Amino acid sequence: MFRRLLVATLFGLLAVTAAQAQSNDPSFRIVNNTQMTVNEVYASPSTDRSWGHDRLGTEVIRPGATHIVRLPPGDCTYDIRVVYQGGRSEERRGVNTCAITDFVLGATGNAAPTPTPSPTPGRPQTGGQGNPSFNLVNNSGRVIEEFYASPASQQNWGPDRLGNDTVSPNSRFAIRLPQGECLYDLRIVFQGGEAREQRRVDACNIVDYVVR
Repeated sequence: MFRRLLVATLFGLLAVTAAQAQSNDPSFRIVNNTQMTVNEVYASPSTDRSWGHDRLGTEVIRPGATHIVRLPPGDCTYDIRVVYQGGRSEERRGVNTCAITDFVLGATGNAAPTPTPSPTPGRPQTGGQGNPSFNLVNNSGRVIEEFYASPASQQNWGPDRLGNDTVSPNSRFAIRLPQGECLYDLRIVFQGGEAREQRRVDACNIVDYVVR
């Protein structure tokens, strides 16, 4: 009798341990129910200042396909950014990824993104409120070592949005900015120290900020 009780107790402890491990696992599966190919996926803890690396690497998620995003156990609250072929993007903030199995794009999940303009820097800016995150696209032929983006209402540049990264020629980097103010001042520092600035960019109305 004691032996059966001991075995039952051990199985119970194993079940509880497995359930706890599963509840602390923020990994999830992206299900692409849209008609567009997903080129990039970013998932970073909501406490982070940057989007981090593209979780797809060299892969893409075609319409009807899925992809598992592996994340380290621990933090459960993530911000997720999806970039479709053509540059359109959508974001969801504060997702409890430990509580979901599938992150569905399309009619049965998140709404598919609506077309958004991708103007070149220098277009008339209108401001407002919205999502100012965008892709920094380096077509300049030089390495970008630092990039600053601060609301036009602030008096300082704030942190380098690249952190420890750089943006090589013909590559891109996802710039993560908080929901809210749209008008931003931008500062680019190239390898060698040359800097370039642009003021009052309506970041909510661009998908790619192209540096030439």
